[in-house]
Amino acid sequence: MTHTALSRAAFTPDALDRKLFAAFPGLVMRKDLTQAIRGTSKAPSYVIEFMLGRYCANLFDDEEVREGLQLVQQEVAEYIPRGDETEVIKSAIRERPPRRVIDLVKVELDEKLDDGVYWATLITANINRVRISTDIVTKYDRLLMAGAWCNVRVDYDDSFKLGNRTYPFVVQRLEPVQVGHVDLAEYQAGRAQFTRDEWIDALIRTMGYEPQHPVMTERIKLLYLTRMISLVESNYHMIELGPRQTGKSFCFTEFSPYGTLLAGGAVSVPKLFVTNTNPPRLGLIAQRDVIGFDEIAGGAFDAEQDKNLYKSYMESGQINRGTITVPGEAGFVFNGNINYDPRQATLAEHLFKPLPMGIADDTAFHDRWAAYLPGWEMPKLTPEVITSHVGFILDYTSEIFHRELRRIGHYGTLWEQWFTTPSGEWSARDRRSINRTFSGLTKLIFPAGEMTKDDARLLLRLAMELRLRVRMQLHRMSPQEFSSTSFSIEDRVTGERDVVTIDV
Repeated sequence: MTHTALSRAAFTPDALDRKLFAAFPGLVMRKDLTQAIRGTSKAPSYVIEFMLGRYCANLFDDEEVREGLQLVQQEVAEYIPRGDETEVIKSAIRERPPRRVIDLVKVELDEKLDDGVYWATLITANINRVRISTDIVTKYDRLLMAGAWCNVRVDYDDSFKLGNRTYPFVVQRLEPVQVGHVDLAEYQAGRAQFTRDEWIDALIRTMGYEPQHPVMTERIKLLYLTRMISLVESNYHMIELGPRQTGKSFCFTEFSPYGTLLAGGAVSVPKLFVTNTNPPRLGLIAQRDVIGFDEIAGGAFDAEQDKNLYKSYMESGQINRGTITVPGEAGFVFNGNINYDPRQATLAEHLFKPLPMGIADDTAFHDRWAAYLPGWEMPKLTPEVITSHVGFILDYTSEIFHRELRRIGHYGTLWEQWFTTPSGEWSARDRRSINRTFSGLTKLIFPAGEMTKDDARLLLRLAMELRLRVRMQLHRMSPQEFSSTSFSIEDRVTGERDVVTIDV
């Protein structure tokens, strides 16, 4: 963005902007600045926003913001590699060491070598077999798991040889591009300064959307937040089918480093669960918080044995592979595109039919979904839906979600102090699914676990509806086995019954 362009797009803060800035100084960012840089490099939004936070601290000082934005643009252009620059960067490291890059760094231990050697890979620069010290790896163990975006200085030392090969590249210095410290108590205290609706709007703006747009009803906002549940709730499995360009993959690609997106749903069993090597290496289920299967297609579900591994993991949070039991906390989220609105016409026997043939008609597989999010209700992401206002820096929320909120394990049954369920109406899977959705929404909207009865009713009804959407499709597939077509709760004080039903 040029000096002139920024001047034309003058920023006018509203009351929520100022309130967020006052309650969370240094932890919020103007989302119009993110949009100005997003797409100019391979760095995800949470990296861009961390960099913006360093140089644009005073969000309401146009001159400071303009200068900070230019500095970030310069750093992005100079230090974040493009895919075709591999040999240029290698040459620069050799001729003018050390060379600074900002890149996604992953590390693995080569235990087959004497004393073991840690190798780093600079993913975007496409440079592997870069030596890295044990001290750095020990200090930042995230490098060994999902990897981390880092400021890296790479030096050249051609004295290191293994056999007849020289490995000259070595990490001289590394600093992760991430928030160093998060405090749940501070986050909860800041949240206490906002009403429920203000906080929901703050989270919606954090995702990059404008909550004041006419399409953003309370229901749509809650459905957007439901997409984030798998980032705060362990082993949360959800499906969303809907039209293109509604932002289904955002939480896996831009919002958090703890999510990953598998394009086309293509992934091998060893990569997802555990390898057959000795020693075995744990797969993505132990490395990430959520795994998105985007526009999923056949491959992974053709073999019955492989499909059973998915079902076993989705049920218990672990799999048995030979003599090894592999636990994981990652949730599975299946995203797929359908080009019709089921509210207008149903063009399939049931709404799991667009999935790969190997699982489309498998009721046992689908009974493991906690929620079916009706993606056909989500608005298209037009420029008017994108916000220019203030939201949290994505790296801050991703760390709060990962380090703190996922640890909370008792929010799922908070609603039971006000409501009860008719005997025999909910199956064990129904209750577990509804509790997990309720827990996730509570962590997002009421992170201290404090709410009113009306708040609990709002979240519980949505949790019931999203699980009922799963049950309704199971009912269409096997009406005798899955007979329930409604869920209900009863008020413990008044005895009033609240019934949730859906048409589609």
